[in-house]
Amino acid sequence: MELDLDKMPDPVESGVDVGEIITDETDFDKKTLVISGAGDQQSAALGVGVVSPGEIKCTTGTGSFILAYLDEPNFDPNKRVLCSCHAIPGAWIQEASIFTTGAALRWFRDQIGQAECMNVEEGEDPYEKITFEAEKSSLGANGLLFIPHLVGAGAPHWNPYAKGILFGLALGHERRDLYRAVLEGVAYEVRKNIEVFKELGITPKELLLTGGGSRSNFWNQIYADVLGITCVRNVNEEATSLGAAILAASGAGLFPDIAKAAENLCKIDKKWIPNKEKYANYDKIYKFSIDLYNSLMNQNTYKKFSDIIQTI
Repeated sequence: MELDLDKMPDPVESGVDVGEIITDETDFDKKTLVISGAGDQQSAALGVGVVSPGEIKCTTGTGSFILAYLDEPNFDPNKRVLCSCHAIPGAWIQEASIFTTGAALRWFRDQIGQAECMNVEEGEDPYEKITFEAEKSSLGANGLLFIPHLVGAGAPHWNPYAKGILFGLALGHERRDLYRAVLEGVAYEVRKNIEVFKELGITPKELLLTGGGSRSNFWNQIYADVLGITCVRNVNEEATSLGAAILAASGAGLFPDIAKAAENLCKIDKKWIPNKEKYANYDKIYKFSIDLYNSLMNQNTYKKFSDIIQTI
């Protein structure tokens, strides 16, 4: 790109002491160490224990970010998922970004979840009421399918024209079905990227769940049943902060081995084992969701609709 590399900072590994503060423009003591950090999702992967082959994490907040450990670079020839440096020096990660997952659930909460939001007691989370309602719906959300492309599609599609879809909506549907459709639809998007990881040679041991979305036991079970993979939640939900703390401590000389420090600090809170019968049923809906997206994409439907809207 003909950039002048002399104007770029020198790259350093994560968890390295890069010096002390030399300016008077901060209130930090000048003896405060400055330690190199990592990207937010790389830090989260370290903080949840993605430190060896086969370990994959999924952080769900506004979006969902799936990272798998790699010993060496592994670039997807079809450019569906990313590859970058891990927070562990010498290691790499495969990464997939889904833009609207928790944000989709929040949209449903704000727009149609007034009943759940109004009836919460002090200190109660409205999302708990929403997922409690979702549990009352049947597998497959009573015949309702949600594709969560509310701001376009991220990995593995990278389609800025994609739109959110509620397919199968009928007069018999209730809010509980809408809520469950969101939870299942997000799980289908996660599975799409896990399948790409598998195609690229990654064999998942289990999926390590973190972020606000991981608080829901029901949603975590849906992940396990849709993916057919055991899902795990650690005791510490704030994996990104924990990863950054591990790097800081390593740079200060407290931890000689970043990966071993993560292994020792990441404690399991709960596991969700996939149900084979539910997996088989979810597999049928998952494959249909792919067919639905592909049929719209192949007919250039998203772009046509976007062009129409721009002319109005």
